[in-house]
Amino acid sequence: MPSSSVTIKGLDKLQDKLTSVAALRGAKNALKAGALHIKGKVAVYPELTDANRPRSFKSFFGLKTHRAINTWYQRGYGPKWARKDGSVGGRKTSETLGRRWTIASEASGLRQVIGNNASYGIDVQGEKQAHFHAARGWKTTEQVAEQEEATVVAFVQAEVDKAINA
Repeated sequence: MPSSSVTIKGLDKLQDKLTSVAALRGAKNALKAGALHIKGKVAVYPELTDANRPRSFKSFFGLKTHRAINTWYQRGYGPKWARKDGSVGGRKTSETLGRRWTIASEASGLRQVIGNNASYGIDVQGEKQAHFHAARGWKTTEQVAEQEEATVVAFVQAEVDKAINA
């Protein structure tokens, strides 16, 4: 997934002050905390929709097609379908998107990258988000980073300022 950027003012000045192990550790910890904050927000699933609700055979009709829709997606499992005989079929394909978020630090620790290693992550919450995921409330990593930028910048900036003025 592509990364979004958040700019922290003063990092160039901080570079000069980073001879102090404590200042370096503080900056790295603040950036890691910012990444954890965004990761926590992006990993939240939207409310369940009709696409996730179990149904019986021919009990649900599509509004556009007026045809019976016997399938649904069960989170943590995968697609399921109602059979005419009343039984339920399905394929266990879920990679549990919400648990697959990762944070990687560059060697310096001054850059954090948030990603998801589920094979379909980019289609649900990435730059290639399918329109039906957006319509069902899934936010992209870019949207979450933009929404949380002020919060992340505020606490990272506080750590940077503290290190510069130490």
